[in-house]
Amino acid sequence: MRNIEMVLVLCGALQLLTLMFRTQKVSRAAVLAGAAGSGALAAHLIFEGYRWQMAVPYALTLAGILIVILRRSQSENGRSLWKPLRFLGYGMGCLLLIGSALLASAMPVIQLPEPEGAYAIGTETFHLIDREREETFTEEPEDNRELMVQIWYPAQQAHPAGNRVSLFPEDRELFDAYIKAYTAELSLPAFVLDYWKYFQTNAYERRPIASSGKPFPLVLISHGEGTGRLLHVSQAENLASHGYIVVAIDHTYSTLATAFPDGRVSGYTVQNSGTVEDFFERATRVGAVWTQDIAFVISSLEQVNDGASGGGFQGRIDMDRIGMLGHSFGGATAFRAVNDIPKIRAGINMDGTLYGIQERDGMDKPFLFLESEDFLTWKTRFEQGEVTDPAIQKRLSAELATIDRAVEHGGTMIAVEGASHYNFTDLQLFTELLDLTGMTGTIKGDRGARLVNDYVLDFFDKHLKGTGKGELLNGPSQQYPEAKFP
Repeated sequence: MRNIEMVLVLCGALQLLTLMFRTQKVSRAAVLAGAAGSGALAAHLIFEGYRWQMAVPYALTLAGILIVILRRSQSENGRSLWKPLRFLGYGMGCLLLIGSALLASAMPVIQLPEPEGAYAIGTETFHLIDREREETFTEEPEDNRELMVQIWYPAQQAHPAGNRVSLFPEDRELFDAYIKAYTAELSLPAFVLDYWKYFQTNAYERRPIASSGKPFPLVLISHGEGTGRLLHVSQAENLASHGYIVVAIDHTYSTLATAFPDGRVSGYTVQNSGTVEDFFERATRVGAVWTQDIAFVISSLEQVNDGASGGGFQGRIDMDRIGMLGHSFGGATAFRAVNDIPKIRAGINMDGTLYGIQERDGMDKPFLFLESEDFLTWKTRFEQGEVTDPAIQKRLSAELATIDRAVEHGGTMIAVEGASHYNFTDLQLFTELLDLTGMTGTIKGDRGARLVNDYVLDFFDKHLKGTGKGELLNGPSQQYPEAKFP
C-alpha cells in the first residue's frame, strides 16, 4: 500500500472505534478522526490518485463524517440508533476495512525494483518500418513490417526533480487499449487493472547517455507470445544500470497490445490452435518472422550507431558485443537467432519450448537455458517413462537432446525451483495473487526477479564484457539454492 493509503485506512479504523461509543470525550475524538480522515482522503486523491481497491476506506471516511453530523442532530432530538444495530454496522465496517486493506496490499501500486548498478537509466522508444519486408500477418498487400522498440541505456545522473517514466502509456486512450487487452486475456472486468496507470519505472526519458571510454555492449530482448516488451522492463533497467544498452522489441501482432505513434494499437492476432504438430509448424513460420525482426533491429541500430538518426547514440553502441535474451516463444527465438545471426555472440532462453531445432542442434556459442520448475518436472517424467503421448515424446526428446549438445559446447542449463512460466517476467511483481492461477510459482516475486536479474547479468558480464567469471553459472550457489543444475 502507498503511504497516504495506509494513513487513510488507519483513520478509517479510528473513526469506527470512536463512533462505537457515545461519551463526550469520545465524540470529540470522532470529530477529530473524521477531520483527519477527510484530510487524508483529500491528500490521497491529489497526490496518489484514486484506485478502486480503496473504495471502502473512501466510503467509511465519508460515512463517518455523516454519522457524526447525524449523531449531533439525534442528540438534540433525544433519539439514537438501537445499540445492537449500531454495533453490527460498526463490526461490518471493520471487516470491510480490513478486507479493503488486504486487497490493496495484494494488488499494490508498484515501483519497479531499484536497479543495483552504478548508472542512472535513460529510455527512448522508436518506431521502425522495414521497407524491404512485407507484413505477412495482415491482408493488406502494401503493408510493410512495423515494429515498436524501446531502448534503455546508461545515462548521466538524473536531476532529482526529474520524473521517472510510467510503465504503461500515460495517454488515456492508449492506456485503456492496453488494459482492455490484458483484462480480456485474464477474463477480468476492465476496471480491475485501472490502477496500473500508477506503475512507475526507474528510467528517465531522453536523458543524455553516460560518458564512457568505450561503447556499451548491446542486449536485445524478445518477449513471449501474447505478452509484450513492457513485461521485461526491470530486466532491461538492471542491465542498463550495469553498463549495457538494452533494446526490447514488440513483435507486432504477437503482443497483447502495441501502440504506434499515430494512435493505432495492434492486438494479438497471430494465435495458436490445433495439435502439437500444428503448434510447431506454426511456430517455425512465426519464429522466422521474429528472427527477421531481430536482424532488422540490429541493422537499424548499426545505422543509429553510425549517426544516421542524429541522436546521442552515435559511436556508443558496441555492435561487436551483442547478446540476446528472450522469454517463452521469445526465448526459443533467441536460440534460433543466436544460431542464425552471426553478429549475436551469446544468448539466454528463459523457459521457452524450442522449435525448428532439427537444423539448429549444433549451438557453439555461449547459451543459457533458464527453466522453470515445470520444465524440470516434465524432464523427470520423460526420463522415468511417464510421458506417453508420442508427439510430446518426440518433441521433448529432441529438445532435451539439443539442450544437452549445447551444454556440451559450453552452454548451461538451470531450473529454478518454485518458479513457474511468468516468474521470468515482471508480471510476478504486479501481484502475489497470480500464484493462485498457476501463472507464477511459489517463489516470491521480488525474490524471483532478483534471481533472474543476477543470473542474466552474470552471464552477459562473462560472455559480452569479459569482466565476470560467471560464478553463478558454475554450479549450485548458497545465495540462490533455488537454482538447480539437473
